Amino acid sequence: MSPEGVPSPGDGVVEPIVEAIRARTDLRPVAGIVLGSGLGDAITGARDRAGSGEPVEIPYADLPGFPPPTVPGHAGTLWLGTIAGRPVAFFQGRVHFYEGHPMPIASLTTRVASGLGAGTMVLSAAVGGLDPSIPGGSIVVVRDHLNLMGRSPLAGWRYPDGSPAFVDVSEVYDPTLADAALGVLRKAGTPTDEGVYAAMAGPSYETPAETQMLRRLGATVVGMSTVPEAVVARALGMRVLGLSFVTNAAGASVSHEEVLLASKTAAEAIGRIVAELVDAF
Repeated sequence: MSPEGVPSPGDGVVEPIVEAIRARTDLRPVAGIVLGSGLGDAITGARDRAGSGEPVEIPYADLPGFPPPTVPGHAGTLWLGTIAGRPVAFFQGRVHFYEGHPMPIASLTTRVASGLGAGTMVLSAAVGGLDPSIPGGSIVVVRDHLNLMGRSPLAGWRYPDGSPAFVDVSEVYDPTLADAALGVLRKAGTPTDEGVYAAMAGPSYETPAETQMLRRLGATVVGMSTVPEAVVARALGMRVLGLSFVTNAAGASVSHEEVLLASKTAAEAIGRIVAELVDAF
């Protein structure tokens, strides 16, 4: 159920999911917002700041073909409602490539949001720091990315005429939204920077040698998500805002439990951005 004239993997996964959602609500979101590990409280922050209508919450398990996440800190629920009077869809958790899913499923949040009518994706994620000047606890607004996952998110996709999905990715992340998000964060005094997201296949964290390699390639932060959703959003004609929460500074060891604990402190900032920028989505 993507807009006409855009590419698709042709797997028929999105249509029954959108149909199941439409059986529960006719809300047409302006944006899909993906909340990464431990960032589910961003919804509460956005509602507290901007107000909200009564939402509809649908477990992923109730959506045919939408795999429930297996990663701790991902609630696996779709929240559909209004923030400051604007309809939005919060995806509380995502599906990861490292969980064994193919790329079309790893980008399912974007595909479903587009099928519901959204024109913007806000992609948040917990990441590791690579730039020594950026402390843990910072939010890095994504300007560009390195796809080191070993596969293109658009492999096998076709346009309606059957041609391959040759998509311009010279500007995946919307500069206007990125500038606005930086302004919101700096005004609030949140430790903030901007840079390049390196996407690794995971699920293991990086070795010291890999960390050095990523720095030399120009990456600012490293994670295991975001890129499949972002590239597919670009292919579907959507605007993208990438928000990476640095759970550990460059060179520091990390566990997933520490990621979840640190991410809770970023949820308020993510909620603030949604509340203050929702009119721009």
